[in-house]
Amino acid sequence: MPSVTTAAVVGSSAADSDPAPSLRSATRAAVGVYGDDQIPGWKEAVTVRGRRQVLALSSVNASIALPLTALLVLLPNLARDNGWSTASTGGALVAGAILAAILAPLLSDRIPPSRRAGAGSVIAVNLAFIALLSNVVPAYWAFLVLSLLRGALFALTASIWRPAAFDLAIPEARARTIVRTQCGWLAGIGLGSLIALLGIAGPAIGTGQALFVAGVVGVLLSLASLRLADRTPGGVEERRIRRAMGHLDDPVAGLRPTWRESLQSLLSNRTLRLALSGYVAVGWTTGLGLVVPIQRLAQERDLKPLTAPLVFLIAATTTAVVLILTARGLEKSRRRSVEALAGVAVLGILISLIGLVLIGLVPVVISPQLTLSWIGGYLAFVALEVTVLSGVQPEDRPTAAAVTWFSLIGGSLVALGLVSVLTSLLPDAAAYAIALSVAGLPLILLWRRQRRFVRTAGQDLDERLGVDEDTQAFEEETGEAGAPSVLSLRNVDFSYGSVQVLFDVTLKVNDGEMVALLGPNGVGKTTLLRVLSGLERPQSGTIRLDGEDITDTNASRRVVLGLSQIVGGNAVFGSMTVYENLLMYGFSLGRDRASIKEGIDRAFEVFPKLADRRNQLGSTLSGGEQQMLGLSKALITKPRILVVDEFSLGLAPIVVGELLQMVRALNATGVAVLVVEQSVNLALNLVNRCYFMEKGEIVYEGFAKDLLAQPELVQALSLGGSPEGHAAAETTLRTEGSTSV
Repeated sequence: MPSVTTAAVVGSSAADSDPAPSLRSATRAAVGVYGDDQIPGWKEAVTVRGRRQVLALSSVNASIALPLTALLVLLPNLARDNGWSTASTGGALVAGAILAAILAPLLSDRIPPSRRAGAGSVIAVNLAFIALLSNVVPAYWAFLVLSLLRGALFALTASIWRPAAFDLAIPEARARTIVRTQCGWLAGIGLGSLIALLGIAGPAIGTGQALFVAGVVGVLLSLASLRLADRTPGGVEERRIRRAMGHLDDPVAGLRPTWRESLQSLLSNRTLRLALSGYVAVGWTTGLGLVVPIQRLAQERDLKPLTAPLVFLIAATTTAVVLILTARGLEKSRRRSVEALAGVAVLGILISLIGLVLIGLVPVVISPQLTLSWIGGYLAFVALEVTVLSGVQPEDRPTAAAVTWFSLIGGSLVALGLVSVLTSLLPDAAAYAIALSVAGLPLILLWRRQRRFVRTAGQDLDERLGVDEDTQAFEEETGEAGAPSVLSLRNVDFSYGSVQVLFDVTLKVNDGEMVALLGPNGVGKTTLLRVLSGLERPQSGTIRLDGEDITDTNASRRVVLGLSQIVGGNAVFGSMTVYENLLMYGFSLGRDRASIKEGIDRAFEVFPKLADRRNQLGSTLSGGEQQMLGLSKALITKPRILVVDEFSLGLAPIVVGELLQMVRALNATGVAVLVVEQSVNLALNLVNRCYFMEKGEIVYEGFAKDLLAQPELVQALSLGGSPEGHAAAETTLRTEGSTSV
């Protein structure tokens, strides 16, 4: 793989035309979108080792598609030879496909990045052996079990090979990489069709022998997976982005989001949500679920038995040739703009729809229509794949690939089911011809939805890169202020289902500042803290830490980046000793035992009471001692900002006074503090600035010293939702010229 320097030289023509490129241009160029069409050659963009990896992935795809295609084409013959019904034999394969679709998203995080190549090799070889065994077992129950096992293993492949193909080459060659790996799949379909053709032609090779040969060839092709090597998620792209943003290191390198966090992040991505319908359309028109209906259509039109496998062979070969010829054009479209390549997906789905409908409308001939449908479908797949995976974080790509795999398989199965239902309702003479044409009509709805996909693709990519309009506005504000705020929330909305709790919340905490968030119970303070800490994701708005957009960042990463929260009354693990609690606080430091020990020693120095109780269970500590133990988190994690929630709750005044001194001492070391309190007077005597919340909104922002001089205003704001208090607050705000948000 070329180095970052080589990749930068590749895009020098775009940079030369713009002597002062904006941050947006620089980050887009880092992911291969330059605004021109000067793409590097394939050998220039991908090293010899990288090209071997692409060939290995292509062989793996072929090893899966080859025996599966042969099995589907020879399915009626296999059922007849074994005395099984065609419906039950096909049902076993459908059951395996359904299992693969369901398990793919659920298993997407089970294999860590450092082990994906090894796991992929094991899975590829086992899939090929299962395909070989499925073709020779004499008992139906064994065939069914093997089909389900193949589906389970197939589910694991979605999170391995597609992200690997995406990260193999520099961004300027990704479309061509995807094309080449998909040509491996098409080659497998072609070879499987050819072997099935020989099996049907006989008599030297029968059904059993043909399926056995397909399995053996599949096993041999799967051995290419042994050449696969693990890649860093994102590849060269992440280093480029950090360089464009002025970051030389990655503070969260090595951390993986949980499955739930990845899924939550992906479902908030508009481009992915819209693309799912596109993947359904691709599976609908190009999936192997159409093999059986095409065979039945050939029988319906009294075509020779050799017609169906010959049609698939021609369609696969022609589609592969077209993909290779158009690969450079797809790459150029991506380099010009995100929207240009996204538009190819819309066009491809339309072409695929036309081809599917023509299969049923045009009598006798089948091959040209199927070829047209596959060409459109595979063009759409490449465009969808590059656009969607570019718009999500590298660590979320395995889950994104698995979710879209669910849509692909789902689309193929829905198409098969719809054709089956229609043929049961139509006259036998033209059942499959009419069914295939009618089955294509629902795709019009999917095609219309994909048109919105083009409009969101560029916006979501900019948002992922942190160069969207909101980010640019933030950069302008930062430029005026001289430095970014440690913590910044901008226009944050949040809802629990249909109940909106936060409304357009905007607040900030500057470097070294102490700020209070005040308001009575039930106004949304705790919810805001959950959103701030990454436990909930806002419906809109942005959250930044030291200028970095962390809106989609999971909770554990936020701790690593410097945001720590102490929850009043719940900051201690009661079943653990004091020392074990302190060890738990240091989890974000990883294997840096020296820093953890230093932090623990510092905590015992600052809080001598904790040192005396180091072996005592947390649940046996007094309320004040538990809060001290919670505050000691800041001495270990050394955050940029410490969020303290109701630390005075239920404590005696003398204990609260001691804790206040500790908070001030932490702040004096440079740690910014956001205090959430119900005790207004306590908070105002501690902080520099304060915000008041009412019914999920920030209704007041001002300096604590100004509020202390206006007790009437403090009383009015503290009354929260009462009409009198609200009116008094508004009157005072107008007369005193305070800041109202």
